[in-house]
Amino acid sequence: MSANSAEISQTDLRNRPISGVNRKETALDYHNIGIDLDCDFNKESLVSVEEFGIAARSAYASPYGPYKKAFANALPKVCVRETVAKMLVECNKILREYGAEILALDGYRSVDLQKELWQYFIDRGKELLKTPTEEDLIKFAGTYSSNPSSYDPNDFRTWPIHNTGGAIDVTLRSIESKKELFFCSYFDQADPISATRYFEKEKLDDSQKEAQGNRRLLCHAMQEVGFINYPHEWWHYDFGTQMWVMNGGNNANAYYGRAQLKL
Repeated sequence: MSANSAEISQTDLRNRPISGVNRKETALDYHNIGIDLDCDFNKESLVSVEEFGIAARSAYASPYGPYKKAFANALPKVCVRETVAKMLVECNKILREYGAEILALDGYRSVDLQKELWQYFIDRGKELLKTPTEEDLIKFAGTYSSNPSSYDPNDFRTWPIHNTGGAIDVTLRSIESKKELFFCSYFDQADPISATRYFEKEKLDDSQKEAQGNRRLLCHAMQEVGFINYPHEWWHYDFGTQMWVMNGGNNANAYYGRAQLKL
């Protein structure tokens, strides 16, 4: 390998391991983190990512991934806070040299949609777990979804993370073909294979190496502009949310509280 080739190999984000450990905290564990409701970030409106040139496909508005039908309360657009949309634009600048771009799948969710998703994962737990208790089902669903059962608009400890507009679910697609890149698990797949670092292993076959490279590319590009990944899901990233703080965001309190859709 030439010196130039070695330098390219080292700087290619697909060759850079995703650091960290497989954290145990889940979407059940962020609720007691405070939110600075008076900060400028929280005054931002929700915007459609497509207004900022970000490709989008609302995952819950049509059959996608494990789902057989659209969810009743799904939005046709993917909406986030304005700063989050601008960060995605910056992320795409990094991805451009790899011939890839962000495809946004979900951002802001109403509480009603969150309830639909929570029930989906509870039902999925009943299918996958052997004689589960109620506690088992909540733990399973809470790995992949915020629990909206106790939602109170006046209590920040009950606010689902996607209701803030600071959480975003994304994948990558080819700029040229518009085909989604391979991650070896599909969006919202309730399985350990969906963990971001699942393929940070030494022995992988060719398809697993492809998934490893794409997960690394997405993770490093998103983190470089300020997002933090939720380790149980390669597609979920946060900025300014309670989960962002829980997973290492550089602030004691979250920036974004529950959002109001005014589009």
